[in-house]
Amino acid sequence: MKMTLNITAFLSGAIFGFGLLVSGFYNPNNVLSFFDIFGDWKVGLMITFVLSIIISAMAFQVIKNRSLSFANNPVQLPDTKQLDLKLFAGAALFGTGWGIAGICPGPALVLVGSLKIEVVYFFIGLIPGLFLIPIFFRK
Repeated sequence: MKMTLNITAFLSGAIFGFGLLVSGFYNPNNVLSFFDIFGDWKVGLMITFVLSIIISAMAFQVIKNRSLSFANNPVQLPDTKQLDLKLFAGAALFGTGWGIAGICPGPALVLVGSLKIEVVYFFIGLIPGLFLIPIFFRK
């Protein structure tokens, strides 16, 4: 069962990475141009967004009533639909960082091999954030 989970995770990551490369989302300049609707707007990235939402919605419709995934692993979906401060704060921080740098965690992993300084700056902000968030939201 562990091997199936590892293969599924690897294939999911490979497909995601390939999608980033094909769509151009790995390139911070393309992402920043996508956000620049009054300048050199790259509307083509909207297709990637829309297709991602459609595919995810279809997948959730298929999986939401199942107890096991297609790989025979337990399905673990969030049990709450509550919108709270943690969700809004995380979304705001993510969106702000993405809008400023043009990089989010998935493309950052793709960009590690490019040795661009922007990726270093991204991880300088990401790594402390990963450790600080649990401290701020301790119960």
